[in-house]
Formats: sequence, structure tokens, C-alpha cells
Amino acid sequence: MHRRLLLIALLCGATPLAAQAVIDPGMTRALVVARLGKPALERTAGDATYLFYANGCLRTCGMNDVVVLDKGVVVDAVFRSTKRHYSGTSSSPRSIPAAEARRGKPTKTAGAPGGDGLVTFSVTGKKTKPPTADQPDRKPPA
Repeated sequence: MHRRLLLIALLCGATPLAAQAVIDPGMTRALVVARLGKPALERTAGDATYLFYANGCLRTCGMNDVVVLDKGVVVDAVFRSTKRHYSGTSSSPRSIPAAEARRGKPTKTAGAPGGDGLVTFSVTGKKTKPPTADQPDRKPPA
């Protein structure tokens, strides 16, 4: 029975959690490197360290995977690779499909009280900017 489920998961393209590299909040840099390997790039600013990992989707998802450490321990991670998973709450914005990005219309996302969410903008031939702190009532072009 278990072999059938595993075979079905593999045929459907699912990556079992056991096959994923799981990063947990509070892990040390050494544990992260033991699970993910040497980072492609590492940057430090004050107490923060950023470990960047190639994910194979840089052109389509627009970013490498990143693990954020504060004073040597994991506080955040943003993964686009299906081979990696962060067990904590990531600060990552939701990933949107390419078709939605091509439409170029503002998209509300859930999260804020009262049903108001964050609004993201994409550019389609003309520049658009979200409202700024000094112009909170300005509406973006339709």
C-alpha cells in the first residue's frame, strides 16, 4: 500500500516532504549549510546574514532562494524551489502565475484587517506607482 502511494506521488510530480530540505527557525548557519550545501552567495549586514541559493527558476520566478540569519540563527527563508521548505512563517510575498503578471492589473491579496490586502502593481507599457505615504488617497491608474 505504501509503495503504491509513493509511486503515485512520484508519477504526479509531487516532492515528498522527506525529499525536501527543510529549514527550521532557530537553526544555525552550520545546520543550514549541512542541509542545503554551500550557498552560491553570502552577504552580511550588521547582525544579519543572507545565504543565497540557486533554485533553477531565476528567470521565471525572479529570485534565488534565500535564508536569513540574525546573530547566527535562522529567522526567515524565502524558497521558490520545490526541493526546499521553510517550516516557519516566511515573509515572502505570494508567488503569482506568469499569466497574472502579464495582465498588468493591480491584484489585492488577503491579509489586512477588514479584507483590505496589499496591492501589487505590474507595468504594461506605462509606469504605475503605488500610493505613497505623502499621497495615501492617490489612486493608481486603471
